[in-house]
Amino acid sequence: MTYSVLLLGATGTIGSQIALKLAKYKDQLGRVAFLTPSADGGAEKEARYKNVPIPRVVGSYEDPASYKGFDIVISAVGDPLCEAQIKYIDASFEGGVKHFYPAEFGVNLTRPEPQSELYFENKLKVRKHLEEKVSKDASKGYTYILVGMFSDVILGYNILGLSDDKKSAAFLGEPNAKVTSTHSDDVGSIVVLSLLPSHLKSLSERREVALGGSTLTNAEYFDVVSKTLGHDIQVQYLSKESSYEYEKEQKALGNDFMYRLTSLRRTIGFGGAVLGHVDNDSYPEIKAKTWEETVKAFFA
Repeated sequence: MTYSVLLLGATGTIGSQIALKLAKYKDQLGRVAFLTPSADGGAEKEARYKNVPIPRVVGSYEDPASYKGFDIVISAVGDPLCEAQIKYIDASFEGGVKHFYPAEFGVNLTRPEPQSELYFENKLKVRKHLEEKVSKDASKGYTYILVGMFSDVILGYNILGLSDDKKSAAFLGEPNAKVTSTHSDDVGSIVVLSLLPSHLKSLSERREVALGGSTLTNAEYFDVVSKTLGHDIQVQYLSKESSYEYEKEQKALGNDFMYRLTSLRRTIGFGGAVLGHVDNDSYPEIKAKTWEETVKAFFA
């Protein structure tokens, strides 16, 4: 048995990694493709599409006909399209898809911390809708991929709040709160490996798959960076209360990105991004990069 797979959002941070892994394992799959909503997305988008190493299908995310012939959909769309996944789920199932991977690839949404945070509001809506849909059809299933935070994104977007000289930091969180982090390359691997028939025995499975590179306290994350750079880092840990005031300021300024990012940073810094268990042992094909390995590569 081989599954046919359609990818949405193939050029984003995680979508590009998933596309690479789909190409790597294509011999163990049926048809593999990525969907774009336009035959001509403009010069910039078309240049990115040409770099995707799997075939392209042109259609519409909301048109059931675009999903015909595919068993599994992986949604790797960005945050602006998160809530729209409700429509994509409906269209894909109507088009014959049996298994859906929503664009979570992060924290465990059943933990209490994300429940009240704005950043996760639409992800929770999508999850609720997906579970309601499959509850009415025993032939349909889903997979949630849990990885904590992307370790390379923590560094690339300076979630740690490091100063320009890397000798100080202002970090929203508590020193002893734990965070699980996983490199985006390994996230791409776990997504694709998890859908191979050797791991996904039935399209009707409803499951969580968790992978972790490192689980450390916030203080330990800084210790690794300090050791790698060869100097101390003076860390100021910002309170949860201060973040709410900053959030209000960003909203008043119309800075929606920082407004939403503060919600995510609060979840990370106060224990909402730690995974209670990981399935690394079930996927010996992956040797997940540790935080130390990621930091050394980033600052090399």
